[in-house]
Amino acid sequence: MSTALANCYHPTTQHLPNCNRSSSSRPVTGSRGPIHLAGPHRALPPLLAECTHLVQFKQIHAHILKTSPHHQHRRTDSGLTQLVLSLLGPGSGHAHLDYTRAVFDQVAHPSAFLCNTLLRACALHGLGSRGIRVYHQMMLRDVDPDAYTYPFLLKACSDLGQGKGVHSLVLKHDVLCSHLHALTSLVAFYCRCGDLGSARSLFDRMTQRNLVSWTAMISGYTKHMRYQEGLALFREMLLSGVGINELTLVSVLSACAHLGDLGVGRRVHCYIHRNHIPLNPLLAAALIDMYAKCGHMDKASRVFQTAPVRSVSTWNSLIGGLAIHGCGREALERFQQMQMDGTKPDDVTFIALLSACSHSGLAEEGQEIFYSMRGDSGIQPTIKHFGCLVDLLCRAGQIEEAYQVMIDMPMEPNEFLWGALLNACARDGNVSLAERAMEKLVELEPFNDGNYALMSNVYAANEQWNDVGKVRRLMKDMQIIKNPGLSLIEVDNIVHEFMAADIKHPFLGEIDSTLEDLMMTIS
Repeated sequence: MSTALANCYHPTTQHLPNCNRSSSSRPVTGSRGPIHLAGPHRALPPLLAECTHLVQFKQIHAHILKTSPHHQHRRTDSGLTQLVLSLLGPGSGHAHLDYTRAVFDQVAHPSAFLCNTLLRACALHGLGSRGIRVYHQMMLRDVDPDAYTYPFLLKACSDLGQGKGVHSLVLKHDVLCSHLHALTSLVAFYCRCGDLGSARSLFDRMTQRNLVSWTAMISGYTKHMRYQEGLALFREMLLSGVGINELTLVSVLSACAHLGDLGVGRRVHCYIHRNHIPLNPLLAAALIDMYAKCGHMDKASRVFQTAPVRSVSTWNSLIGGLAIHGCGREALERFQQMQMDGTKPDDVTFIALLSACSHSGLAEEGQEIFYSMRGDSGIQPTIKHFGCLVDLLCRAGQIEEAYQVMIDMPMEPNEFLWGALLNACARDGNVSLAERAMEKLVELEPFNDGNYALMSNVYAANEQWNDVGKVRRLMKDMQIIKNPGLSLIEVDNIVHEFMAADIKHPFLGEIDSTLEDLMMTIS
């Protein structure tokens, strides 16, 4: 870790002001009028609060260096520290971060608080390499890190390797090994990087867990599509007696939506009502999404109607839900209401709209929306929007047009677009275009069994049996095994998984017996 940090460190002084000239009484005009520097004893905080431009900060910087004797490091450090903190104040952005770090370099004995503040600013603005350089400078200056240093450093880390290096540093500090804030940040970092095994291992070893710890782990499971484990951990959280906040509930509702677990979703909704939790836009959007994906569009609409604030995310969830249920016309009407309501659509809005048109056979309307989004709303189409357009055209039977869109789009089509085209070719029996799509899919995802099965079906539908045999031999040579399809059903708040010819389910005997009784009743 130290070698990596050393390679990132390049001290700079190019942004420092010229202190040879006299600046102790020169006024600089800002939005509040001229600022006068009248000697070394002038209190800096109110003076710094008046600064609105970098040139004013530079004048104060020169004043601090000019009026502080060289032997009084403590006095100089105090002034420079206040200057750095002001430069990193609210609304400062990162435009002057290079200059701020140059000032920081002049502080002879920086505190851990000052280092942490600069480290936090680097992480906040996505300048991870600069944050790592700040940490390295802390080590060079013998500044002892505290429990807040490593969480900020973790936010600056851009990959798993750097984060594991920080983890090893935490382990070297015995005091921090049991510090809740530092350990929770590590759990959140591993979740962010998708290393859920390391995150859960660390989480299980924590002697104390707070709301943030539980929520970080549950959110990690949800974001990486391990919904069952997320819900299982949520049940443990309820038993632990730790409180629940809106972020926890949003993650749980997302898991319920993807699993179709209406039972848990309803109980979460009841919990929100019973505990008078405000229905903020994020929570309202999660509830709408959950009910829509669980097949209850009426309840989703009711949540939308009762939401105290309708943000773009709330509208997106409603329009997306209508898209899932094939209510394209109503989705378009809601979009018009959204615009009349004064809510500006975002890129997700148009994905939902295009999906609604695609599922409702509104090819003309969908194309009109796609080609107007840039001009009317200033939104540049992404690959997801192109994917929706291709799917729209494929469902409308306009396969050649869909292929032309893929050829003309400004980015390379991904496996989802080629997969949609292959699906459409399988429905329409277009062998030549299916073969072109399959060539690309073999490059992009060579071990996806579904693509080979579709291509085999295309050949079989056209009675090209030799080609069917070639596809099957290719699958055998590449050791590709067709994965069985799964079905999910919820009974008594438990989600059961089934596959074709399943003989491993623990209630198989009862299921067979009930099925026989039903068949006898029907006959």
